[in-house]
Amino acid sequence: MKWLILPILALLSAATVSAQTPLSLAEAQRLAMERYQDVRRAELSVLRAEHGVDAARARRLPRLDASAGYTHVSETAQIDLAIPGFPARSISFGDGNIWETALTASVPLFTGFRLDAMQNIAQTQIAIAREALSGTRTALRHRVTVAYRQAQLAQRSIRIYDEQLQWLSAQLNTIQQLHAQGQAIPYDTLQLSTRITALRVEKAAAGSAERNALLMLAAYIVRPASSLRISEDVRVDETLLARYRAGTLAEDAFSRRTDLRMLEHRETLIGERIRAEKADYLPSVHAFASYRYGRPGVDQISNEWMDYYTAGVNLQWNLWSWSGDRSEVEQQRITLEETAQEKSLLRSEIQTAIERIVNEIDVLQRTRLLLDEQVRQQSVKQQLVQARFVQGLATATEVVDAETALTTARIQREQSEIRYAIKLTELAAETGWTE
Repeated sequence: MKWLILPILALLSAATVSAQTPLSLAEAQRLAMERYQDVRRAELSVLRAEHGVDAARARRLPRLDASAGYTHVSETAQIDLAIPGFPARSISFGDGNIWETALTASVPLFTGFRLDAMQNIAQTQIAIAREALSGTRTALRHRVTVAYRQAQLAQRSIRIYDEQLQWLSAQLNTIQQLHAQGQAIPYDTLQLSTRITALRVEKAAAGSAERNALLMLAAYIVRPASSLRISEDVRVDETLLARYRAGTLAEDAFSRRTDLRMLEHRETLIGERIRAEKADYLPSVHAFASYRYGRPGVDQISNEWMDYYTAGVNLQWNLWSWSGDRSEVEQQRITLEETAQEKSLLRSEIQTAIERIVNEIDVLQRTRLLLDEQVRQQSVKQQLVQARFVQGLATATEVVDAETALTTARIQREQSEIRYAIKLTELAAETGWTE
């Protein structure tokens, strides 16, 4: 039995370790890419577009069709012969029942470049679908990051509340002892108890925010929220800020943003549609060859089953359509101009958004330094007030005020840290950055 029990214990131990290992941000992003349905739908759109290219290419190649038919004719041609000295007679041509089978091969020789344009359109639609897939992945990666950071903020806030609750509980015990000795008044105990209750309420709100963030994250990675444990590591990549300082970030955005690239592909698509619509200005030529077997065939007199073939070239040219074809071309040209205007507007909006986000990041960088100093000062103040309170030189109100100020500063510091990370994520989203 030992050889069976040991592997089972090893598997259970590995599962326990895996369950206790915090989920990193990179792992959460990877799982979302593999499991989230939006990505799968975008991948299916790419597959559908690829089949569209196959269909467009097939229209340019020869095709083979089989056909069979029966036709009943009420009257057939005949010749009446009346020769003096001979009986009168009639000769019929064909039969009222016509049977025909055929095997026909046909190929387009010239279509005014319509088929070529349709194939290019299908290939452009593949490029658009792939850009949409890339955009879906990028947006999902950023949504996962934001949910992960929000959970981290709530988690860190809960830790701060726990630390402060522990400190206040110790102070409350001290006051209760002093009160028992007649050295403190009931109001002091009430002050600390009230503050402890307020901290518990704030901790409950942070716990609710953490659960909501984990639920959102669990939906992205398709895993139960109850099994999620995240890391408190908030390391960020500041490469984008360096690129902004170097003046290359905007150009990066213009080349990386999937919506911009999709607009460029749309311009190509509209250009090919204009080319396809202009095909109506030109003739189309098709060649065909058909092997046929039927009755009466081409020998109307013998009226027997026979085989024969036909071959030819067909030319079709629309000479007048009340300018409908020209109107369709003009519609496409207007759409092309609208797309160019939309692209120009989007580039301007990206430039403005980048500058706005970088400005907010700069403010957060300065705010973090100021909050670091504020936390240090409030911590020293709390220690001094605590020492004075033990010596009977400070009131419980001063203790609560010092603790409240320190907790507020610590929470604001954590908020600025997470907001800084989220702003970098927003900057990455705005520039289409995926690394």
